[in-house]
Amino acid sequence: MTIQELIELQKEFDGKHKGNFKWNVKITDSNIEMLEFLMVSLTGEVGEVANIVKKIVRGDFKLEEKKSDIEEELADVFIYLLKLSYQLNIDLESTYVKKMGKNRERFLKYEEQDTKESGS
Repeated sequence: MTIQELIELQKEFDGKHKGNFKWNVKITDSNIEMLEFLMVSLTGEVGEVANIVKKIVRGDFKLEEKKSDIEEELADVFIYLLKLSYQLNIDLESTYVKKMGKNRERFLKYEEQDTKESGS
């Protein structure tokens, strides 16, 4: 699936759920609290991943024991990224490509040299 197809799937899911606010509305100045809600939610999910990693690093668990938990929490993070992108009307695919181009330039000096060129 493409990112756009995943966004459409998420929009469909969001449109079927009700609560104190609509889950699938565009974010504007008039409903800016939705942006705050999504950012707090995203941060919470990132925190859940970090908490699992913390427990692995301190020796409570092996990575393989918690890998499925990390996978699930990363999916939650991804869901909120998809939601933010469509609710803010951001083309995540083209934005990624542009940013990757900037990063390639920025980190060019850190690239490993081809061993054939360096004579190694």
